[in-house]
Amino acid sequence: MPANLWKWGPAAVCLAVVLVFCLLFHYQAPYHDHWDLIPFYGAMRSGELAFGDLFALHGNHWHASGYIILLGLSHWTGMAHGPESVASVIFAGLGFVALVRILSRSMTLLSVPNAAAWVFGISAFFLFSLDQSANWLWGWQVAVFINLAGALWTIERLTAGPVTIGNTLIAAIACTFAVYAFGTGWVLIPIGFALLIFQRAHRSRQGLAALAIWSALTGLLFWHFSLALNGTAAAYTTSSMPNVLDVGTWLGLVHYALNFVASPIVRFARDSSLVAMLIGFTVLGWSIWTLRVAQKEPIGQAIAPFLALVAFSLGSGLLTAIGRWETFGVQHAFVSRYISFGSFFWIAVFALAIFAIAKTSHKSHKRTFAVLGLLFVLKLGNIPSVVQKSVKISNEVSQASQQLAAAYPDVPADTYSVLHNPVQNIEPQLDTLSEYQVSLFAHAPDSEDHEPVK
Repeated sequence: MPANLWKWGPAAVCLAVVLVFCLLFHYQAPYHDHWDLIPFYGAMRSGELAFGDLFALHGNHWHASGYIILLGLSHWTGMAHGPESVASVIFAGLGFVALVRILSRSMTLLSVPNAAAWVFGISAFFLFSLDQSANWLWGWQVAVFINLAGALWTIERLTAGPVTIGNTLIAAIACTFAVYAFGTGWVLIPIGFALLIFQRAHRSRQGLAALAIWSALTGLLFWHFSLALNGTAAAYTTSSMPNVLDVGTWLGLVHYALNFVASPIVRFARDSSLVAMLIGFTVLGWSIWTLRVAQKEPIGQAIAPFLALVAFSLGSGLLTAIGRWETFGVQHAFVSRYISFGSFFWIAVFALAIFAIAKTSHKSHKRTFAVLGLLFVLKLGNIPSVVQKSVKISNEVSQASQQLAAAYPDVPADTYSVLHNPVQNIEPQLDTLSEYQVSLFAHAPDSEDHEPVK
């Protein structure tokens, strides 16, 4: 087999599979939170949308980066939903480019070039895994993949070598897009400071300038967030904070976060989440220790980006727990949409373990390889139930949207109840879509005297 085919083939297959999956099964109408985009679309079409409107909080998140992509696509495609899912794959691909750069640099530093095919393939398998199917098929979730791409490029630029102003500016831009896409982007702020200090930014002029840039970014984002909290859309954010001074609260938050990170491996076997995390941390510790012993030079530069990936997953889990644990409990962490964030932890576990195996010839390799094999099998076991559920929802959305478009506005509400949350009133949004003949109405007969759904 040609070297390049072996090196890039598995990653290409993973990308192709998820792209075909999105094209076949993407949700063909707005679904749940996606309806909240329609007022922005109506305001854009009527010329009343102000750029600042995109920065209102939605739950605990900014979604401005996602809104910009979705509204831009809607302008060009009539709000076709297939391109939205394709956009998610594109942003995931951009993130994978950053991840490949991280992996390649670490392989060079550790002198393990023969590990490329393995780490590229495994990383692609996790990053493009189909147990994230709810995110791949739901166009609204493009914000998730903007967030992940921003996180990967932030980490990649801040670990690219000696600190420079240029790299820090690129990292700051990537971090900004991530924060304005999804709340988990906030985790990048302390990660950025930690990476800059690790790179000894405080010992050079360029480094001090980089720290000043990161400090300015932090200040501006928190200032903007404080303004957003004064808006009416921030009611959920300000009312969902648990009592962080209580020890029991922190036990619950940590348990939630560990479930959150374990989910990419054992969502289908939830009772084993803490055991899975113990195994993951053990493999991670063994890998770092093995590399430290085998490498004659310090390994900090090589492993720093992977520790940042670990921190991003754990931090994302903890942030999500702060907003969700008290209301929904620790089992809520297994929502399949969160798998995308927890995957970074497992990419780091597998990558460092493969580097350690490639670097040395310890007798413990067989045991480590067996553990990695077990984790990989568990990952495979995660996929079927999630995909089956998402495809079922996709079929229901397709059927409901076709019935709705064909008979609107004389359609019983229960016909399209799958499209929205019971507490949502989507009748004004339906009228907007029908008025402009977009989304599910794009191919419906024109109606000059339509009325809002009653």
